[in-house]
Amino acid sequence: MALRLSITILGLFFCQQAIFTVAQDTRALDVPEKAMAALLLSHETPPLSAPPLKRCSNALVVVRVLVDAEGKVNKADFESGYSELKDSALAAVRRWTYRPYMVSGKPTPVRTQASILYLGDGQALPMHVPDGKGGNTLPLPPGCGPAIQIKKAPN
Repeated sequence: MALRLSITILGLFFCQQAIFTVAQDTRALDVPEKAMAALLLSHETPPLSAPPLKRCSNALVVVRVLVDAEGKVNKADFESGYSELKDSALAAVRRWTYRPYMVSGKPTPVRTQASILYLGDGQALPMHVPDGKGGNTLPLPPGCGPAIQIKKAPN
């Protein structure tokens, strides 16, 4: 009886360890948007039937994203920005795909954000593009003047 109880307890211990290991491996890491932009494979931009902005203005929508270990967007939630553009931004970002984020040679799920810039002429584009660059200027539609320079505030 004591031997059977010992084996049962030992079996439960190993099951608990296996469950803990699996749960630990599936926990998503927080990764900066610009780092994930370098891994973008496809980034559909949201279509707009009629621009909700004035011609010479821009709007930004920030979406919180959960990307699985295969690089597919599992979840996208509106975080901030122009609320009238929320639905189109969420629909587009949910179709984005990334190369898997690797940690020690293993694909890992991540939490990041995706910022979509809407231009007054109805165009939309990711704030950061797959080459990992971007975010230094906000373009304006033709005839609206030069792009707005984004400068980092001094510490």
